[in-house]
This record gives sequence, structure tokens and C-alpha cells, in this order.
Amino acid sequence: MIKKTSIQELNALLSKDISNISNHNRDEMAIPSYLHWNPLIRWLMWRRYEYISYLSGFSKDMNVLEFGCGIGVFLPELDSKCNQVFAIDIFPEFAKLFSNMLHLNVCFIDNLSELSNESLDIIIAADVLEHINDNELVEYLKIFSEKLKSNGRLIISGPTENIVYKIGRLLAGFAGKGDYHLTNINNLTCVVSEYFELGRIKYLPFKFPPFLFKVCEFNQCLSKHSVRHEVTTV
Repeated sequence: MIKKTSIQELNALLSKDISNISNHNRDEMAIPSYLHWNPLIRWLMWRRYEYISYLSGFSKDMNVLEFGCGIGVFLPELDSKCNQVFAIDIFPEFAKLFSNMLHLNVCFIDNLSELSNESLDIIIAADVLEHINDNELVEYLKIFSEKLKSNGRLIISGPTENIVYKIGRLLAGFAGKGDYHLTNINNLTCVVSEYFELGRIKYLPFKFPPFLFKVCEFNQCLSKHSVRHEVTTV
């Protein structure tokens, strides 16, 4: 089991007025899903993180980055199980408030250049990379490879965007939303596999199709590139 944030805690956090975060931004951060009236939707959101935690196998000697931490619901789990936790997001305000509320030891960064090369054991990108266009994604993957240790890993999750997923979005009351998803987890897996070696995969909601989400583990694979990439800092 992982540390889960209660609806009461989320409501207390989200009651804070942060003027620069629009309703569209809130949708993109999946805030309505964590507060949804349907417990199955809330279960699905947390199940992704349970699989991420399982695949990661966190330990107290690990340095971990959550890339795109959103409102910070996974930070308590990371803080309780890892040595050093870093977090970055376009809109980190809620996550910073949440971290302060729970007295978490999380280091928020504004730029990946703040991290030393070969300093991270794991990078987590939970339902984040599908929001990034192809060119930026490739640049981020190169930087991830720079920041990870030689035995480091990248753990990602994302939606399949198949017909069942789209019907589910409609039934959940999210019709007309999702324009911020520029791709899906299947396409992402192909792109990421150009830079990392695909490891284990977990499927959601169940082990048999149709799948709504996938959680994928990738291993650092320097053999795919003879030297580490020199890239412009994102």
C-alpha cells in the first residue's frame, strides 16, 4: 500500500486560491479525477501510483525526481521511502503548499539543470509525457539519460486513448476534455524505447484488455548511444 491523500486533505489543499492556475490547468493536472464522485475513478488514479511504487522498488538510499508532480499527491510516498526527493512542474504551487502542509522533505526545482549529472536513481513521469510535443519529448529524454545513474530507471504511465478510454471519459463527465493529450502511452513507449531499454509493464485497470492505462519501466541503456548526449538545458 502507498500513502494516499484523503479527499478531505485534497479539498483543504485545493481551497487555496492560486490565481495563475485556470480550470483548464486543473483539468490537465487531473484534479477532478482525484475528487470524482465515482470511487472507481479515484481507485484507478491511485492504482497507477501503486504500480509505479511497485516497479520502482523504492529504498532509503535512492534519489528520485518526480517530473510533472502536479498537485503533489505522490510526494508523501516518495518522501517516506527515498533518500532525496526532487520535484518539478509547470504549476508547482499546489505541490509546494501540500509539501509544507505535511512537512515533507522535498526539493522543488525550476530547471533540470539544477540536478547533477548521474545523480538520480529513478525519474518518475506519471501521466505527463503525453502532454509534451515530440521535439520537446526527445530533448527531455536525452536530459533524463544525463541525469540518471548508469543503472538508473525511468518509470512512466499514460492513457491508451483507445475507444474504451474515450467512452470512459465521456461517462465520467469529462466530455470535451483531453485536448492536452498530444499522444498516447503506446506511442510514447516506442519513442522512449529509442533512448531507454523497456523493462516491465503493468496494465490498468486489469491484466486483460481493453487497457485504459499502462505503467512502463525503462532502464538506462547507454549502449544505444556511444556517448552521452550534449543537449541544451530545458
